[in-house]
Amino acid sequence: MRNSLKIIFAISCTLTSVINASGQVYDFDSLVDNSSNFKAIAKIIGDTTDLFNSNIILEVTLESDFKNLVKRKLEDEYQEAIFRMMINDTIQVSRKIKIRPRGHMRKNSCQIPPIKLNFTKKEAFLKQIGEFDKMKMVLDCKRGDAYQQYLFSEYYAYKIQNIITDYSLRVRLLQVKYIDTGGKYKESTRYAFILESIQQLAQRHNAVRIETKNIRDLNTDRKTLVDAYLFQYLIGNCDWSIPGMHNIYMLKSNDSSIVTPFVVPYDLDYAGIVNATYAVPPELLGTESVRERVYRGVCLPESDLYNSAELFINKKEQIYEVYENDTLMSKNNKRSTINYLDEFFKILENKKSFSRNIIESCR
Repeated sequence: MRNSLKIIFAISCTLTSVINASGQVYDFDSLVDNSSNFKAIAKIIGDTTDLFNSNIILEVTLESDFKNLVKRKLEDEYQEAIFRMMINDTIQVSRKIKIRPRGHMRKNSCQIPPIKLNFTKKEAFLKQIGEFDKMKMVLDCKRGDAYQQYLFSEYYAYKIQNIITDYSLRVRLLQVKYIDTGGKYKESTRYAFILESIQQLAQRHNAVRIETKNIRDLNTDRKTLVDAYLFQYLIGNCDWSIPGMHNIYMLKSNDSSIVTPFVVPYDLDYAGIVNATYAVPPELLGTESVRERVYRGVCLPESDLYNSAELFINKKEQIYEVYENDTLMSKNNKRSTINYLDEFFKILENKKSFSRNIIESCR
């Protein structure tokens, strides 16, 4: 946090010395080319800025042929786009990038599915983008307030995961102005969020991603496994599989003394805490709604489950603060989410209920 404050202070000082107070928006590249002072500070900013180490909403513009993107969303082909990002409300960075649709279920159920942003390494304005040039961006599935609420709910589910474990993808909320060069969609500004890449998460933990399927639950790191079980139960998510590597990443430590891979859940839109209209539970569960929690962990020693439950209970206040500090969710969505969290913690904090719903419900 201190480093972030120093960077912000450095930006402000530089802007004061380089830019007049006209209120004009300045081009990042022009400033770099014409001001040695700004070029020096821009280098520092570029090398030290962490996109995911802030809760400040990023203002960006994404310009592309969205008519074509929607028409060919099942084809996984990149198309050209222009990405613009504001720094300090005064400087605009503009880059030519490529985008393509991504995801599985949402390609079929969403008007515009999540997309992948592909930056050219040589034009990256942040070291982080240069190293991890592809980022996932989650959009609202369809137009309308309800779908913006689903997006906020999924975003905050990741925030809960970040509180529980460092083995989780960090996220950053965006306010995106969409400009459709295809001429079909009107210019609009809506919320979205980006996720850090699994490669960046792996680097943070001195690990590498592995993609070997059919790894059994019991052959993974026990701590991240149990935490993942309870996290998925908290958010009411049953759309995952460890052996099938479905909505689960695996990380293998570069430390040869650590043999078992770490478990990292992702893609949380089918969770009960989101409660999207397009989300349906797997038939084999026999439930009518994703809102109904089902514990899907394999049977483990009770001590492992109690230790993880204690972690969640200790983090309870921080989890609730995520929603107490929110200014974007509707009153109904926030109330429903708080009630859903209450149900989870009632189960965790009652020994009989914990035993019945989790310990005795293992696979």
